Amino acid sequence: MKIIIVDDSLMDRKLLSRSLVNMGVKNEILQAENGEAALALIGQHLGDIAMMFLDYQMPNMSGVELMAGLVKVPATAGIPIAMVTASAAEESKKAAYDVNPALIAYVLKPFKPDDILSVVKPYARF
Repeated sequence: MKIIIVDDSLMDRKLLSRSLVNMGVKNEILQAENGEAALALIGQHLGDIAMMFLDYQMPNMSGVELMAGLVKVPATAGIPIAMVTASAAEESKKAAYDVNPALIAYVLKPFKPDDILSVVKPYARF
């Protein structure tokens, strides 16, 4: 089962990926730089996705827009999703949960490894 990280910042993708590996996560970690690339990965690995981390603010397709599309499609609606974002505004958090009430977490950047560990623990292999 794979973990997908979607963030337009290469540095943030690498930081989250490295954090997961350092925590002992054994899942394969895939990365996408935007929503369109994420959709391609999801299509390639559908049925083999443990969870996804989405950035909120990305060009072309935001994390919330991507998530809105995923929750409407039965084949992808059950993928556990966590937002990892710099968007601390309460209305951003509310918008994310309005789109996906099953959102597993809304983690603010810069994150602490313990914050990520508590999110990933139910879905990852260690």
